Amino acid sequence: MRSRYAALAAALLLTGCSAGTDVETLLRAPQLSGESAALQRALNSYLGGSATLKYPSSGDFLSPFAFGDWDGDGADEAAVLYTSDAAGSNVSLAVLEPAGENSWQVSQTVEGLSSEVETFSAAHLRDATSQQILAGYGSAQGDRYLVVYEYDGTALSTIISNRYTEMVLGDFTGKGDTEDLVLAMPTDTEYGGVTLQLLTNVEGEFRSYQTLNLGEGTYSGCAALHAGQGSDNAMYLVMDVWIGTGNLASDIILYDGETGFLQPYHPPGLADLQRSTLRSHTELLSRDIDGNATIDIPVELSDGGTLQNAADKSLVFLLWQDYTTLEGGNQSFGIYDSKNNFYLPLPDSLRGSILIRGNPAGTGWLLCDSESGSIYCELRVVDPAEERETTSTLHYERIANIGNQQLQARIVTPYSGLTIDSIIDGVVLLGLE
Repeated sequence: MRSRYAALAAALLLTGCSAGTDVETLLRAPQLSGESAALQRALNSYLGGSATLKYPSSGDFLSPFAFGDWDGDGADEAAVLYTSDAAGSNVSLAVLEPAGENSWQVSQTVEGLSSEVETFSAAHLRDATSQQILAGYGSAQGDRYLVVYEYDGTALSTIISNRYTEMVLGDFTGKGDTEDLVLAMPTDTEYGGVTLQLLTNVEGEFRSYQTLNLGEGTYSGCAALHAGQGSDNAMYLVMDVWIGTGNLASDIILYDGETGFLQPYHPPGLADLQRSTLRSHTELLSRDIDGNATIDIPVELSDGGTLQNAADKSLVFLLWQDYTTLEGGNQSFGIYDSKNNFYLPLPDSLRGSILIRGNPAGTGWLLCDSESGSIYCELRVVDPAEERETTSTLHYERIANIGNQQLQARIVTPYSGLTIDSIIDGVVLLGLE
């Protein structure tokens, strides 16, 4: 069978890597309704008291309630995160079976590893019918633990419990009907580095399959893991890593179908991927910036154009690249506003020939021609209630909401490929995944 890794390399595959009480009070509805209310009634009845629902910070389920076919019997069960006075401060997980119309019955419960749940997801890890539940727990000391639970219809058991820093799910091994799990684990050696662990289905058993050590002496930790799609539709891994104490870079890992293992990927023609992707804005994590299912890595540019005065500290020229082809893959050139955390893609023809300066009101910036100084467009972030008059006079268009403020734009001098529609469609709020 053709090696998936060879196919990716031949195409030059892509570049290289989941609340406190006040928050819960704000998120929790005054009264639950429908299935959620029925689940809590069943849980309270089982406990003989009132359960406090726990909200995860991230994952597939941003609610204490999750639904899925945990045991593969063709009917959905429920899972609920909660704490109770009788069980102590740690979060518990309950699995409930349907017991008639709008009625549930607790089948199994298990105590978690800490008082907070950072991530709450489900995946087909063992087979194509049942789903396993993943819960990531965070401790007050900063340690993170991922637990994979399996429910077989009668028992709720732990099949994996690992310390980790980041995690990602994806069909890296190409099985098609199940997913794999990759964990970045903290390294305790004096030389640093990142240890990746691949967990996959091996002959019906989900278990650790490979451990890969990367960046010893260079990496000081993993900032994020991302699963992407390559040019032959295979999955690959992009890892954002800490370099030293204050910078980020990225690495690429692919699954080699011939050897059956994850391996580092080195894009041809690029001598040092990590040095090429080194960036000082550590909030710039890799992501699918253009919506094509391929992970793009941000690179800070020194030759993107000229920044003037007030704009210097908050704006950065960026090139997002996915390294999927011999020519370097898809690219997106534009401006990153670090103060307001959004990215504006620009026509490639503007690279190196633009000047950016602050607008007169100090609420945003002007994109200008570097030679003539003529203004192409203006972007600003304002309180919409205070800017109605100028919005009407100068014809600003609303682009997006940033907190309680509004990102607005207006075209001054038309330029091919730079229109209000292209700005509305292209702006990416980087705080949102």
